[in-house]
Amino acid sequence: MFMIEIINLTKKFGDVTAVDDISFLIEKGEIFAFLGPNGAGKSTTIKMLTTLMHPTSGTIRINKHDPVTDPHEMRRSFGIAFQDTSLDDELTAWENMEFHGVLCRVPKRAPQAD
Repeated sequence: MFMIEIINLTKKFGDVTAVDDISFLIEKGEIFAFLGPNGAGKSTTIKMLTTLMHPTSGTIRINKHDPVTDPHEMRRSFGIAFQDTSLDDELTAWENMEFHGVLCRVPKRAPQAD
């Protein structure tokens, strides 16, 4: 089973092609590194994978969800660790957790099991 499926993914900004027809498959449990020089389209691809940007063309599936047609369920299927810290130095650790929880729609209480 593939957890991430990227088929012929392209992103254009006017005449500039930021991501040019890339394809890759990542299996469940596989470790995958996304490396390349500055300007290669890594950040743009990650933005499309995380529903922050729509592709110009191509197919994205994460855990069988499409970020364009099913963004909420797709977001529940992945986690991401950023290279640079995304914490606000002016907030406490608790306030930072609350802030990021709201951004990611994490419920304040865990659902109770039946």
